[in-house]
Amino acid sequence: MGLRSRIHIINDFIKKPDDIPLQISLWQKLKFLVSGILYDFGIAFLLIIFISFLAPLTEEYENILNQELYSFWMTIVFVTILPPLLEELIFRFPLKYKRNYLMRLIAYLFKVDLETFWKKHLRIIVYLFSAAFGFVHISNYSNVDFFFFVLSPILVGAQLFAGIIFSFFRLKLGYIWAILGHFSHNFILIMMGILFYHNVFMTLVDDEKVKIEAAGLTYLVDEAPRLTFETTSEGNLLCLEAQNFSLQKVVNALYEEQDSLIIRDNERLHLKLISKQDSGYSKTKFLETLKEHYVFKKVVDSTSNKE
Repeated sequence: MGLRSRIHIINDFIKKPDDIPLQISLWQKLKFLVSGILYDFGIAFLLIIFISFLAPLTEEYENILNQELYSFWMTIVFVTILPPLLEELIFRFPLKYKRNYLMRLIAYLFKVDLETFWKKHLRIIVYLFSAAFGFVHISNYSNVDFFFFVLSPILVGAQLFAGIIFSFFRLKLGYIWAILGHFSHNFILIMMGILFYHNVFMTLVDDEKVKIEAAGLTYLVDEAPRLTFETTSEGNLLCLEAQNFSLQKVVNALYEEQDSLIIRDNERLHLKLISKQDSGYSKTKFLETLKEHYVFKKVVDSTSNKE
């Protein structure tokens, strides 16, 4: 059985979920796990592309997960291990009626046949549990409004689809496979962030006037935060180096008089600027560069509404 056949079986489950386990070997289950994760990330990638086109509508919504950094191993624990254990226990473990002890207790106390009801409506139940799993990730965002909830099915679309994939693992392969799938999903995300983002310098500007480089951090590094910069008598930047430093604090240090410059995702990063001219590089130009690569919050001046 190839990848296409396994994806076809997963799609059949998505169309009409059932709890009949696949009678396959451990090796075949492992192949389904890999296929499901690949399918999951393929859909997530398409959603990321789609959401990128909606950036003007979504850029003000801040993901609070970006506000806190942990050590590497604490990141693994808090992102890769603990959430799958808790979320799979809540959203996938009860999908099998024999393991849904709450429903069985209710059925016992009220002398009703809930097992028949559960199996008859399993399709809707799987969709509801998957939707609940997806939409609970709305809590990752702050400063939400009505329009945010309109866009929320798109913003958490990857989690909605992942919920269906994990439900397939749980009902067709077994509960432990749902946990392993969730572990794998989160671990891959962490590793991708580390490999392609953590301490990887990206050139923001490199022309005849200045060279500016920046590298984000996905976890805390054992390095004291440091910011140094030199300016000309006119206030232009000759050089700047920030190591393990908050981008917001960089902005605050350079533009003390502008309280409205608030970074949406207050990233901790390494930042380097070297002016190639003796006259230095304008702070205004530097701010424009930062705004091209980082999202600043829209701050409303409360005094503007006063008469």
